[in-house]
Amino acid sequence: MDLKLTGKIALVTGSTAGIGFAIAKSLASEGAHLYVNGRTQQRVDAAVTAIRSYAASAKIDGIVADFSGSAGAEAVIAKLPAMDVLVNNVGIFEPKPLWRFPMRTGTVSSR
Repeated sequence: MDLKLTGKIALVTGSTAGIGFAIAKSLASEGAHLYVNGRTQQRVDAAVTAIRSYAASAKIDGIVADFSGSAGAEAVIAKLPAMDVLVNNVGIFEPKPLWRFPMRTGTVSSR
């Protein structure tokens, strides 16, 4: 399938394993300039290597960032201030009933 992503910049957060990795692999095979994200350099490097072995001609870079705090988001914005595709795959890793999540209020602002 041609999704017309050749040359488009794509970031997949949480893309060193699982669903995020599968999405990243697909975007790379579609010709996107892919940015893989994970919490450690070792995991990012392993994912980049694995995706390159699948899509040898793909342009792939890695960004190490942990999104549990604002520093991770700031690191990604500093390295990648603009993109065409964002797949936000970071999340909570333990199942909980909805009413157990803390409620936060506030506004979201853009830069």
